[in-house]
Amino acid sequence: MSTAQQRLEEVQAAINDILQNGQSVRRGDRQVDRAQLASLRMLEAEYAKAAAAEASAAARRPMVTRLYSKGKGI
Repeated sequence: MSTAQQRLEEVQAAINDILQNGQSVRRGDRQVDRAQLASLRMLEAEYAKAAAAEASAAARRPMVTRLYSKGKGI
């Protein structure tokens, strides 16, 4: 799994957690605010684009240069 794909899954898990459990959690006099949903959505789009670019680069056939002793390389 690529780095971008792994980060994309982590961001999607964070988004899912916020959607299920809320933006902030309060226990007694303490409050914890999670990451902003809008910034996570921007990261999600960025990582999705990077993961797609990595996947298409991996799917491409590598360029091969042939060298011949009596002629031009192709």
